[in-house]
Amino acid sequence: MRFFFIALAIVVLFSVNPHSALAFDAIKIESSGMDMGIGYRSDQLDWSISGDTNGENPNILSELNWEDIEIFQIQATGWLELGELPFLSRNSLALINLSFGKIIGGHVQDSDYATDDRNDEWSRSVNDANEGLTVDLSGAFGPIFELKRVKGVSLTPLVGYAFNMQALTMTNGEQIISDAQLRADYFGDSAGIPPAVGAIPGLDSSYTSYWYGPWLGVNVDYQVNQKFKMTVGVEYHWIEYFAQADWNLRSDFDHPVSFENEATGTGLVWNLKGEYLLNEKWSWLLSGNIQGWEAESGTDRTYFADGTVGRSRLNQVNWDTCALTTGVQYRF
Repeated sequence: MRFFFIALAIVVLFSVNPHSALAFDAIKIESSGMDMGIGYRSDQLDWSISGDTNGENPNILSELNWEDIEIFQIQATGWLELGELPFLSRNSLALINLSFGKIIGGHVQDSDYATDDRNDEWSRSVNDANEGLTVDLSGAFGPIFELKRVKGVSLTPLVGYAFNMQALTMTNGEQIISDAQLRADYFGDSAGIPPAVGAIPGLDSSYTSYWYGPWLGVNVDYQVNQKFKMTVGVEYHWIEYFAQADWNLRSDFDHPVSFENEATGTGLVWNLKGEYLLNEKWSWLLSGNIQGWEAESGTDRTYFADGTVGRSRLNQVNWDTCALTTGVQYRF
């Protein structure tokens, strides 16, 4: 899929220079532009593992919940409308979207259980999650269908590929529940002892998750009048999920990779954008984005300091995010 992104990037670069002979010999550029914006985004991510690879002993051993993750985000989209290609009898759309986010707020709860269905909780900590970053990259291509019976409406089916990353952290921790005896009763005297109730000095753990894979979608454009245009889009993603963690206070874990998570899943993305024309070159934009992602029945691999590797089932990973962005569009 890297060739897909490279090809789109080359086309966008050629569109910036309309005098490029290669660009016009290969393809006709009907229009092109760049959207640039800043905005606010809120994320939630949670995952859990079981005690073994069969999903038992117990069915939920450890569970992490990152909540109210506040993100300041910058975003850029390069797009171009191509003339009729040899294999299409209509114009088509190519686009690349790239965004970077800085995490500025949030918290995470880490809970561990001895028996099924979140019973006999022997450890719980509440920690800050106000550091870290996010990266999102997506590219797509599709033909444009003008709906002649509905004035001002066009439909663009899209095929694309996306990569999303969240670098999450845990700092300034406070232990709320600590029951070493309960832990030993169920898992043996050699089991790790939870921190004592109170502040957790030196906590600086990380969890970095990656979601990537192809998607299909559709954009519906409605030219309300000469000045205002609306776009509604939906995307369905098939993803591979991979995550690496460094639990810095666990001396029995290896570092910098303490454990890894892998799974497959799906994602649903909704986009809404309003575009108000300011002049021939510039428009003002306001856009919203809602996403829901899920991966399940995966694998958790824990790397211990003595060189051994433990395995259990990754039950499920859930990621929900919404964003509001404002910015401008420039037409080349």
